[in-house]
Amino acid sequence: EMASKSFLFAAYFVNRNPRNADMMGVTRKPEGWQLESKNHLRRCIYRVELMQGKSQQVGRIIHHLNGVVLEASTAELPIATQLYSRVDTSAALNIGRVLAQRCLQSGIHFATPSVSDEERRNSEHQGAFFTALEEGGLRLNEPEPIKQDVSTDPRCTWRPFEVKHTREDKLDELEGFN
Repeated sequence: EMASKSFLFAAYFVNRNPRNADMMGVTRKPEGWQLESKNHLRRCIYRVELMQGKSQQVGRIIHHLNGVVLEASTAELPIATQLYSRVDTSAALNIGRVLAQRCLQSGIHFATPSVSDEERRNSEHQGAFFTALEEGGLRLNEPEPIKQDVSTDPRCTWRPFEVKHTREDKLDELEGFN
């Protein structure tokens, strides 16, 4: 009886998960920050950081367009009641666990760390935080985006071509050095 009924399909599709394009590698990363210091923080889709204050620690995921997307803090009452101290290493570890779980529940599977590997090794808090994120299932590197060309996008009408220099081009370059 079910097989005899014809199915109606929607004429258009609305994506209700705005993070889906990020996960598939279709979203373009921000470019143009090659001359800036710490340019890897600007050339990523998601960035994860641990902010430490006198009385609390905050772990957050920052999207390159939308700003702070997710946050976990020791100031949150359900987290604070389970901790001995809000500013010690175990608090950073638990903030990492909670943030990793929230990321996976919201469809975020990767993020770039906001600190270098050396800073992670030197700081117990940063090391515990990022270790908990990795153990929780969050990848701390971003996948390479899919390159847009004719083979992946039928709307693309041109192929990038290789510039082949002629003898005259090379001679013009040599004349400038004399």
